Amino acid sequence: MNGTPGTSVRGTFGIAWLVLALLAAPLLARAETSMQQVEGLWAYTGLTSSGGKSMPLTGIFLFRDGSFIQQAVFNGEPYYKQSAMAHSGPYSAIEGGVHLVAQQTLSLSPANPLASHGVTEHDLVVTRDDDGLTLVFGSGTVQTLRRIGDAADAKIVALEHGMLALVDEHFLVVSGDDSYAVTGYGRYRQQGDRYFIEVIRWAETDGAETISVRDAVITATFDGKTLRLPGGRVLKVGADS
Repeated sequence: MNGTPGTSVRGTFGIAWLVLALLAAPLLARAETSMQQVEGLWAYTGLTSSGGKSMPLTGIFLFRDGSFIQQAVFNGEPYYKQSAMAHSGPYSAIEGGVHLVAQQTLSLSPANPLASHGVTEHDLVVTRDDDGLTLVFGSGTVQTLRRIGDAADAKIVALEHGMLALVDEHFLVVSGDDSYAVTGYGRYRQQGDRYFIEVIRWAETDGAETISVRDAVITATFDGKTLRLPGGRVLKVGADS
């Protein structure tokens, strides 16, 4: 043997790194696949609680470039008495799914106008079947969705306390803290800074009273810095945007 001890050590480390790289490659591939699977604009088709209870709802879920926005109102009549939930924040890949960091975790209802749970984190197991998506939360909750857009044209704007998205002809907003919440979505058309939103589901509160809207048209203005909504609500773009 003519090799020096240093050469032998370097060779051993080289082999070790190669083995680690070979072992890591499938994990990275699966993580990348999960990011591809969730990307798009999705409409809810169902939700089953961790206890196995079906909880019909109408809502939307956007995954795009590491940012997500979710809003939904549970089905039932009278509509104004139904609860709503909304989340927004970043997401990243994990093996077999995605990790969500919900910077806004908002629940709204007439009985309890606003519950803001601050930052929450969730690991989701992801299953994609053509245009269908199943998300299984660590709690056991199962959400099913149908893809309604690829979100390739998505414009996502960080607000001071949430996010605004314009994507596949849909307007989405989730903004709130422990004093207020504005959440909702619908199809829109734009004229300059004005947005005419055909609301599908909308719920907002000032912390004392909850207002729920559906099947209506509201007008908002957005100049790139400030979103102005009916009722005088003003949402400002975040400092880092």
